[in-house]
Amino acid sequence: MAIVPMRQIITIERDSTGELDPWGNPVKQDPIILKCRVDEGSQITSSRSSGVIKSEESVATARILIDKLADVRYSDTVIFTNELGETIKRKPKEINVKRHISGKPILTEVVV
Repeated sequence: MAIVPMRQIITIERDSTGELDPWGNPVKQDPIILKCRVDEGSQITSSRSSGVIKSEESVATARILIDKLADVRYSDTVIFTNELGETIKRKPKEINVKRHISGKPILTEVVV
């Protein structure tokens, strides 16, 4: 049982393992579907020089919590659809394993 409700679903597409089919194309692996918790957010960052704002840009991130220890790699592509119907497809920027005091993994945090 997870410590936070896992009501969203993500799909992980793994890059090929370097194997080629008879025609020389990379062999695709089956996608991995996991239950998770996705928290999305965005912020505006500004670039200042001598106290004057030169530019602003919006940076969107999503924090994904997966129960226990999940096999997620930096070469994977994480795909999820939010409540507005927008499909987001990104590679992980950060992967962290949260552990219980006993040392067992309780959550895998993926930032995309």
